[in-house]
Amino acid sequence: MKKLLVLSASFLILLAFAVPVFAQKEKQENFKQGELVTLPVGETINRDFFAFGERVEISGTVNGDVYAAGGMVIVDGKINGDLLVAGGTVTISGDISQDVRVAGGQTTISGNIGKNLTLGGGTVEITNSAKIGGSLVAGAGNINIAAPIGKDVRLGGGNVTLSSNVGGNFDAGVGSLRLTSKASVDGDLTYWSSADASIDSAAIISGEVVKHFTDQVTPSPTKALGILAGINIFLTLISSISTLVLGLLLIKLLPGYTQSVVNKLRKRPWASLGIGFLGVIVIPIVFVLLLITVVGIPLALILAGSYLITLFIVRIFAMRLIGQLIFERFNWKENDYTSFVLGLIIYYLIQLLPIIGGIWTAIILLATLGASLLTKKDFILKKKTN
Repeated sequence: MKKLLVLSASFLILLAFAVPVFAQKEKQENFKQGELVTLPVGETINRDFFAFGERVEISGTVNGDVYAAGGMVIVDGKINGDLLVAGGTVTISGDISQDVRVAGGQTTISGNIGKNLTLGGGTVEITNSAKIGGSLVAGAGNINIAAPIGKDVRLGGGNVTLSSNVGGNFDAGVGSLRLTSKASVDGDLTYWSSADASIDSAAIISGEVVKHFTDQVTPSPTKALGILAGINIFLTLISSISTLVLGLLLIKLLPGYTQSVVNKLRKRPWASLGIGFLGVIVIPIVFVLLLITVVGIPLALILAGSYLITLFIVRIFAMRLIGQLIFERFNWKENDYTSFVLGLIIYYLIQLLPIIGGIWTAIILLATLGASLLTKKDFILKKKTN
């Protein structure tokens, strides 16, 4: 749980480090975004590099840290720093000299990582061509480790397979655990599961093998609260990654509409809050009325889907506004993407606060929903008059 908290917090903190770089650079050679973002073979960036797009390919050399997010992210170049990446499909086959942190649906690691690897996702594949110099911390549905790990391994997964050497202790909470004939653990093997681990007779475990039955563990109230807090932060991490990608795309594809909503929120905050409050009451009522008519069920489902998507998207306008206000306050030269990233960081940091975070989220949700509805109304009226 501590590792999970560190992973979640590190994403927000590392993004915070990126903001001063954005704000201070007039030339943005180290910041790329679009449908296809590439750093070709032979090209070198002598500072931190930021890449956001539907598909991101990093094949060159970066003498600094790399921050990348996209539907598909491929890293097969050389990074002389840390790598922070989020994507639907992530493939890392290059050389990274420092730490790597990944959040991805499908993640494949086949390169060399100088220090620690921290990742979370649906499926994780660490192939036998990879090499991890430090520790491994992972959480995923399926985890296959075929590469040597220099130090400790701590993970949680549905199905976990180890077929390589672990240079330290191996701790895991799993549905099923398999150690093949190629597996070896230089320290202790400790796991939590309702089923016995499948350990090949040729596998080597230098320390003790300790099993904890998950159905015998009754967490204390303090631990239960800790677990809930960890789940909350993990969900915040996933939400922040998807919001980051979606926000950058929204600013790119619909800059006029995005700024119109921000202006409406800025000029009419109380009206936006009131309209948003009415919206969260009226829309569910309309949904129920359509649902009980039977004939209106298809419309009800469309309305429900659109409503949920809207509630997720409207926060982006608040993040955009927060970033703009801060840039104006400190007289920084504004960049649309920079101010949004800054606003996103502040939004999620406040959201993590007990009680205050919940109130903050509710107010922002109502205000941005109202501003969005008011802007759509203005667009419709303007279209009719034209």
